[in-house]
This record gives sequence, C-alpha cells and structure tokens, in this order.
Amino acid sequence: MAQHNPELAVIFEKAYRDFHSLAHRNQDPIRLVYQYPEPKDQEIAAFLTALLAYGGVSTIISSVKKVLAPLGKHPQTYLTETNLKGLWNGFYHRFTTGDDIEIVMQRIQNVLRQHGSIENFFIKEDTQQPMKILLSSFVRRLELEPLPPHLQKISEKRSRNLKYLLSDPLRGSACKRLNLFLRWVVRPQDGIDLGLWRCLSPKQLILPVDTHLLQTLKRLKWTRSEQATWKVAELATERLKFFCPEDPIRYDFALCHLSMSGHALQVPKPRGNSHA
Repeated sequence: MAQHNPELAVIFEKAYRDFHSLAHRNQDPIRLVYQYPEPKDQEIAAFLTALLAYGGVSTIISSVKKVLAPLGKHPQTYLTETNLKGLWNGFYHRFTTGDDIEIVMQRIQNVLRQHGSIENFFIKEDTQQPMKILLSSFVRRLELEPLPPHLQKISEKRSRNLKYLLSDPLRGSACKRLNLFLRWVVRPQDGIDLGLWRCLSPKQLILPVDTHLLQTLKRLKWTRSEQATWKVAELATERLKFFCPEDPIRYDFALCHLSMSGHALQVPKPRGNSHA
C-alpha cells in the first residue's frame, strides 16, 4: 500500500482552496441544484442533474435545465402529485431520451409516495455494508418499481440505455454519476456539496471517476487502467484516505475542475507502486 505523500497533500489542499468557490460552482452543473432552497427539492434536482452528468458541461447544463423546467419551483411536490406521462416528450441528451427520463422518474415518483424521499428508500438496506452492495441494491430495487402500462414495453426496448443511466457496480461500472450524486448529498455543505443526507458518512463514499479524473489518476500513477471501473474507483478512494481518512473524496471537485481547466497536475514522485 502506498505511503502518505506530504507534497501531494499540499497540492490537493491548494486545489481545494482554488476551486471550491462560487465562481467555479457557477461553471458546474451543481449550480442548477442551488436554485431550489428546500432540501427535499435539492435532492430531486441533484438526482436528475447527476443522471445527465455525462458529456460536455455546457450540454449537461442545457439538458438538465430542460428536464427540471416542467417540475416548477418545487420538484418534489410536483413529482409526488402529478401524472408524468409525456412530460419529457422530444427530450434528448446524447443517447438518453425523454422516455428514459420518464421511466426513471416514474419509479422515483413511486419511491417518494411510499418512502417520502430518495434517502429513505436508500436506507432500506443496512448502510454499514460496502458501498458496492448499497449502490447495487439501490439500483436493482429501483428497477423493480412498477411502471404504468404505456412505459412497460418501452422500458424493455430501452433496457440497455436505462442500465447505462442507472449503472450497477456489480456489473463492473464505476458508477460515476451515482457516486457523484452521493457526494453532493452526503458530504457536508461547503458551498459545492449539499450535506442533505444523514444516513451515510463521507468516509463511506467512493470517488466518482470519469474520463477526466481517470487521466489525473494515471498521471498520479495510481492506475494503468484505460477504463473507469469500480475497481479503479475503489482503489483511488483508498489512496485518498491517506490524505483525508474521514472524507476521502474531499478533493474530487477540485481535481476534476483542475483537469477540465487544462492545468496539468504537477505530480511529485509517487511513493509506492500500487496500480489498479
């Protein structure tokens, strides 16, 4: 196992200070969640925003705005009380369609009506289990939520796309978007993350690894993998525990934006040679 690298700790802390700001939040899809003052509405907005967090940032923001717009100022109330049929007709975000969104949100509507919040549905399982098990259970239980007749055949045809939208770590996925959602709702409110949930601790979170972050991990020599997988995410999280054991993904937002901004991470010589 790698040893703690004090020089890298300084770099991470500087990145955290530089990027955890209102200016950088306003360039990130998370800014759309902050338009809702109520925690119950932020939870819904964060879930939808995270689902669509693939592709270019400007495209993500544009698509999330379109998905959130029909839900009005109080998405949680709207979803609980309203018929969702056709609400997102004509919507496309790369290979996600309005039907995909309607299917997922129909299931979320069931969750809200039965449990009151996504958090309450999530904690149906023992939350001390490994995150891989918790996320897989969440996804598979959500997939079992019933759909109205007009969506049942569509969901079969869109099965592959829906499995991408709500990925399962037991199928090998890094689950970047679900881990991002959890980061937003579990980590303490710090101007970026929201601190909405109490059922999990930040130390249980797994790094949301996407293409940008994978390149950073390779520069750090924490992985040789050409793909973002759950194994890569777990091992990178273990590395980060050396720097902040109680909150290992504290630096996720900063490192992601450091990479996207085009600034090369100046990496000191690593100590230890573990590779995913």
